Amino acid sequence: MPRIFNLQISIWKLFLFSGDLGCYSLSVVASLYLNPNTEHPWEFFAQNHLMFTITGVVYFSILFIGDLYDLHQDYHQPFNLARLTFICWIGTVVAVLIIYFPFRLFVHRTQIIIQSLVFAGALVVWRPFFSAVAFPQRLQKKALIVGAGKSGKFLLQSLRQNPQGGILPVGFVDDDPQKVGTVIEGAAVLGTSRNLRQLIADYQISLLAVAITHEKSDALVTALTQVYWSGCKILDMPSLFESLEDKLPLDHISDSWLLLNSLSKPTLYYRYFKRIMDLILSGFLLMPTLPLFGLIALAIKLDSPGAVFYRQERLGHEGAPFEIIKFRTMVENAEIGGQQWSRENDPRVTRVGNLLRKMRLDELPQLINVFKGEMSFIGPRPERPIFIKEFSEPVPEWRLVKSRHNLEANEKCVFKEKIPFYSYRLLVKPGLTGWAQVMFPYASSLAESREKLMYDLYYIKNMGFLLDVVILLKTVRIVLFGRGR
Repeated sequence: MPRIFNLQISIWKLFLFSGDLGCYSLSVVASLYLNPNTEHPWEFFAQNHLMFTITGVVYFSILFIGDLYDLHQDYHQPFNLARLTFICWIGTVVAVLIIYFPFRLFVHRTQIIIQSLVFAGALVVWRPFFSAVAFPQRLQKKALIVGAGKSGKFLLQSLRQNPQGGILPVGFVDDDPQKVGTVIEGAAVLGTSRNLRQLIADYQISLLAVAITHEKSDALVTALTQVYWSGCKILDMPSLFESLEDKLPLDHISDSWLLLNSLSKPTLYYRYFKRIMDLILSGFLLMPTLPLFGLIALAIKLDSPGAVFYRQERLGHEGAPFEIIKFRTMVENAEIGGQQWSRENDPRVTRVGNLLRKMRLDELPQLINVFKGEMSFIGPRPERPIFIKEFSEPVPEWRLVKSRHNLEANEKCVFKEKIPFYSYRLLVKPGLTGWAQVMFPYASSLAESREKLMYDLYYIKNMGFLLDVVILLKTVRIVLFGRGR
């Protein structure tokens, strides 16, 4: 997948976005030439380029918030086309409000009508064409999974659950002669690494997914090198899983893999840029939202007895403790019996608290934490010290290993964190919102905390401007549609 601003982007999403951009360009040209009030179209465009830029940014932001860049959607279906048209019209209204009020730009009503109608009409033609060309069944490229063990089976499951990735797993390759000819998880083990060239030719393979986490044999490395120079693409299992799921597979990566795949000067530079943006945005948002503080405080007081604000110790960058500030959303002394998991439909949440959580208004006081530098706008959720200690605690793990000659060795005990790599969350500042919060809002168990960490590690590895924009837009979607907590 290509990378833009350090973020992996699906080639098919780029294709879809490019088509949408072409539709918008067509609508701009149509509004210039079909508007009887515009005598010199391109002079008018040059004088009003800011208006057209703002309108385009609004349109594409609204399309993203409306979840219209989901490759699962089939635009042959009337419902999806109707939703697309409706969201385009919402984008027109929002664009007009922004153009007229904050920027005080004037534009002819006729031009707005022409542009919105042409844009919506062009999308209604383009999107079904995209579905016909790029619907998952027609995107598939054939892949072999090298390694039929735990990692290989895990990757096979992911490929089957994500057909939009366009990768069709044909089968396994494994150097264990006892596995050759068997069927594992519904996929055949077709041969060993010695047969790679022939298998690639016979099955028209365009991708090899290497799902071997232990040391690779010299014969396998030689075979992979040869097929690579023959033009076959090779990806390791964690990288392919990451591109499919937008998260990292905790049980199939190592510290060295994270190090080698996370070294990026743009990422380091962006951390300094983020601090500047945090200061600007938190100061900018605190001023207009301060009047809300009083209204929310009054609502909390009227709804249930207790304090207005909720304060609790959390760990920040490199484990530095700080006190998080939120509006109270639970009954007073909600954890009098000890610390508990927060869960969906939690009975401890008050009526006002439930509304505040759905709209994310309980997070507003954290703008103060952001301004002080204890938090960032975007990052992993700030965690309690007790959970950091518990999840980072080394626990013994027994596993089978293989020797260089592919022979099974004795079991040996290794020590790993209860949730592997949990302490990595402290490498960056915690955030008001984040990749894990928008992709997997609820975590009320150890297993769900592991799942959220997979998304947090993805963010830490790929953090950058574009990913932050995506997270902010997804956060807006969650707030508007009342999802999350």
